[in-house]
Amino acid sequence: MSQQIITQQGVFGGGSVAAINANFRALFGSTLTVGSVYYLNPATGSDSSGTGSAGAPYQTLAVAYAACSAGKNDTVVLIGDGSTSATARVESAFTWSKNATHLLGICSPTLYSQRSRIAPTGSTTAFANFFTVSGNGCIFQNIQWFHGFDTGTTSEICMTVTGSRNVFQNCHFAGMGDTTGSGSAGSRCLKIGSSGSGENVFNDCVVGIDTVTRSAANANVEFASATTRNTFRRCYFPIMTSSATALGILGTGNECMDRAQMFEDCIFYNAIKSTSTQMTVLGSFTTSSPGGMVLFRSCAAVGATKLGDTNFLANSFVDMAAVSGSAGGLMVAPS
Repeated sequence: MSQQIITQQGVFGGGSVAAINANFRALFGSTLTVGSVYYLNPATGSDSSGTGSAGAPYQTLAVAYAACSAGKNDTVVLIGDGSTSATARVESAFTWSKNATHLLGICSPTLYSQRSRIAPTGSTTAFANFFTVSGNGCIFQNIQWFHGFDTGTTSEICMTVTGSRNVFQNCHFAGMGDTTGSGSAGSRCLKIGSSGSGENVFNDCVVGIDTVTRSAANANVEFASATTRNTFRRCYFPIMTSSATALGILGTGNECMDRAQMFEDCIFYNAIKSTSTQMTVLGSFTTSSPGGMVLFRSCAAVGATKLGDTNFLANSFVDMAAVSGSAGGLMVAPS
């Protein structure tokens, strides 16, 4: 048997090296967790004969999630196959309520439409609330949630976050994926808010789609119920709309946010060069007393006449020069 020599660490046989590599694979798959790891492969797994191991994965998210214990830093590893055939199908509202329970996608880490994917089957009877994260301290990485149906429903919300201190890394919240949902004013790609919740982080995420045309005053992201200190870093907010009333950001109700919501190096883009309608404003608050403010650092928006309505502008701060009245932060075409 050939030997592998590791400098200053002694001599290891091939079997030992294989074991070491297996350990590293397990560590990668579990995001360096100390908890249990359960593998989920919707294309080849089995809920009846699977054990959740890498060699015998589960087939459905519900079974893999049920195997996890709250607060133990257990991880579900969702394995993609490069196409939609390995989509984890969720046919009714799903709630991720277990604290410190993580979801990691194994696929090419693209920014849009990761193939470690969670979605309903198109022919399923439409349901409004797709995926809720009420747990705290969870990590979601390299996952796409797509919410759309052959025949949709009103007030479709792709992702609702009511928990705190969760991190979403390289995820895509692809909401309003059908004509009915995209035509309802109550629809959202992402809604954050529950009294006392917040401090969630979104890194390198996409919130929205530009493949279905929205036709109502719905929003990519909504803040509600005094949610606090949520941070978006290097995120993209795509919009395709036939309605000037569509929104990128919406705050609803008195005290809809507390302290601050932070956007750093984010781009809000309405595809106006691809037939999308110019929006009147990017952001809107339904109240003059949101209980907090929105901070934009090195952000930009295109396809909106102003950054926000009166309530939104009165409670926002930007670090870009004003290029459209008091709007600020709007991209302009070169002259």
